[in-house]
Parts: sequence; C-alpha cells; structure tokens
Amino acid sequence: MIFEVKNKMENSDANADKQIKELLTILKGEKEVINDAQRWVKQKKILTLLAAGSVLAFSLMAPGASRLIKLFDFKNSNEDDWRAFNRKYLRNAIRKLEEQKLVKFVTEGQVTKVVLTNNGKKRILAFKLEEMEIPKPKKWDGKWRLVFYDVPKGGDTTRDRFRSYLKSFGFYPWQKSVYLHAYPCGKEINFLRHYLGIGAEVRLVVADSIENDEVFRKYFGVS
Repeated sequence: MIFEVKNKMENSDANADKQIKELLTILKGEKEVINDAQRWVKQKKILTLLAAGSVLAFSLMAPGASRLIKLFDFKNSNEDDWRAFNRKYLRNAIRKLEEQKLVKFVTEGQVTKVVLTNNGKKRILAFKLEEMEIPKPKKWDGKWRLVFYDVPKGGDTTRDRFRSYLKSFGFYPWQKSVYLHAYPCGKEINFLRHYLGIGAEVRLVVADSIENDEVFRKYFGVS
C-alpha cells in the first residue's frame, strides 16, 4: 500500500515537472515572439528614416570592411534622427539588415553611408501599403469611384493581391472585376498600379450617379 502511494506521488511530481517545463517553454516562446516584434519595429524605423533621406554614415577601419564598423560619423549623419537608438543596437541592426539585403554600404571619399537596396525600397513600399487607408471626408461629394481591372491570364497571384488590397481599403465588390468606393482614392489606386506593375490593366472611373445605389449608400454610410 505504501509502495503504491509512493508511486502515485512520484508520478504526480513527474507530471507537475512536465507541466511546468511545458509552461516555461510556452513563456519562452512568447518572449521570443515579443522580442522579435519589438526588434522588427525598430528595424522598420531605421528603414523608414533611410527612405526619408536621413543620412547614416560610418567610419570604417578598412575599405569594404562593413563587418568591422567601429564608429558612427555623426559629422556626416543626421544625428537628431539617430540619437534615439542605442549605438550598439544600431550597429547590430544595420548588420542584420545588410544580411537580409535590405541595406548596403556605399563609400564616398572617406565616408561610408548606409543606403537602401532595391529590396529595401520594396520593403518600404510594403510598409506604406500596410498603413495606407482611404480617408473619409467630412462631407461626401456625391460621386462614385469605380475600379475596373483585367489582369491577363497567368497573373492570378497579382490579381488576387490587387483584389485583397481593394477589400482592405474598404471597396465594395460590385462585380467580379469591378469594385466601388464612395471617397476619392486616385492616389491609392495609382500606388497599387505601380506597386503591382499593372498600370495598363486598371481603370478608375468617377461617376456622378448610379441607378439603384441604395445598397452602396448603406454600405458606406452616405446619403
């Protein structure tokens, strides 16, 4: 009897230890996710500053020695933009962004500057697209914006992405290749055209009126 009780206690302890280990693993995973998210927010800020024209320059100990960054050259940088970053973190972040081929080093005389690569510029465009929304004016102008698109065969992925962006912008899916919005959206559609490379396949029409538009008015909350 004592032996059975002892076995039950040992099994209970083992189960408790296993549960604790599993919980610690989950917490560790969550912490890593949180740290990764915070780290990416900072990297995003770095890319955004570079895209906005803020200069970040380094002094290198040897030509092409991008891995041996030693000193920030604030005489040739926009210091105010970069002051918020911990210098050690900034150096490590730049190395990481270079490994991801989002930035590169360009030497001009005695100064080496950090600049965006084409991949970095595309990432900035993706950021812009994620943040973009069609503003709602104080008063509706009574016009309807119709977007027609006809992406050629073989462009299924691009067509799906374009349709997905239209939905995220709040467009009403009127027909299979026709979406509608109540507010000015020319800038946003033009951005999508260039971003997806489908300028010739997309048409934006502004209409003064549409018959039986009650369902549209209700959708956008206009009268």
